[in-house]
Amino acid sequence: MRYRVLLVGGGTAGHVEPALAVGRTLRKKDHLTSGAIQIECEFLGTKSGLERELVPSAGFKLHSIAKAPLPRKLNLSTVIWPFRFVFSILQSLALVKKFDLIIGFGGYVSAPAYIAGWILKVPVIIHEANAKPGWANNLGSRVAKISTVAFEGAQSAGGNWAGAKLVGMPIREEVRLVANLQKNEISELKSKICSELNLDSKAPVLLAFGGSLGSVSMNNALSGARNDLAKLGINLIQIVGKKNVLPPASKGFAPLTYASNMAELYAISDLVIARSGAVTCAELMVTGKFALLVPLAIGNGEQTANASALVRAGQAEICDNTHFTSEWLVSNISRLLSASQGREGKLNPFANGQAAEQQLVEMALSLLVGTK
Repeated sequence: MRYRVLLVGGGTAGHVEPALAVGRTLRKKDHLTSGAIQIECEFLGTKSGLERELVPSAGFKLHSIAKAPLPRKLNLSTVIWPFRFVFSILQSLALVKKFDLIIGFGGYVSAPAYIAGWILKVPVIIHEANAKPGWANNLGSRVAKISTVAFEGAQSAGGNWAGAKLVGMPIREEVRLVANLQKNEISELKSKICSELNLDSKAPVLLAFGGSLGSVSMNNALSGARNDLAKLGINLIQIVGKKNVLPPASKGFAPLTYASNMAELYAISDLVIARSGAVTCAELMVTGKFALLVPLAIGNGEQTANASALVRAGQAEICDNTHFTSEWLVSNISRLLSASQGREGKLNPFANGQAAEQQLVEMALSLLVGTK
């Protein structure tokens, strides 16, 4: 039997990366079924989100529909939005009718697909990546056959979320692999990377990044603290983001526009400073890294909710975005490094159990072939 699965999610890494993890696992499952079941995976996104680059580079076909973000303020966009949203639904209907299952991961592009699935009676599975569900998945939870969440806190949203299955976050396989490295393997990896980046392999490593596109305010704070960090003997690996200017490198300071080896950088870091997007928090959970999280006040406050889950587990501290300055960082860095010492094990209960992407694939197969 041949089945077609449409993976839906776009805009940010928090929507695209989990979808890709599930897509890769479905593709492997297709190989494991020895031809009894053939699964074709394609993606639905927009022309402006990260999916435009990430999905084709991963070897998947990407379909695009018009972006219809829900206005959060009363203005001209509020009047136009219903028409744009209906147009997105019509585009989704033309596509969804060709598929046997939708797996949605939230974001503006998901809502029209969920409605199209409901109209056409195409079953829907949704995965909520954040501790606080967004509006698209709140809509999707009303029509989904199966609802799943990455954070336990999302279940407390009540309603349809109360019965959602906690599966964790679908993440890149390489992150799970480095999470299980032995100390001697991490030491060897650190020596290799430090040699490549002109860092001191015997000094602590601070890994800092501001999300997939980078953060100007975080970059500025880190830039102002750079000399003081060097005087304290701390290596700094700073991922500035593709839209920001790359500063010159120096001994102990490695600026990067983008890192394709994020899993390895997690492995060798002693402290992580980052925004608290869903993917970042999930990767921190799996790797067991201590972090200073600087939530961005966007959407419905999901980044703060995500960060709070790590704080409650003693794996992170939160610094308000307005308070994160070079002076604050320099005065607190020694304390933060001390807090990161001696942390062992993993917070995520699925790190050593069945991966979230595998659970979602099994749910998908259950709906497709009608088995339990």
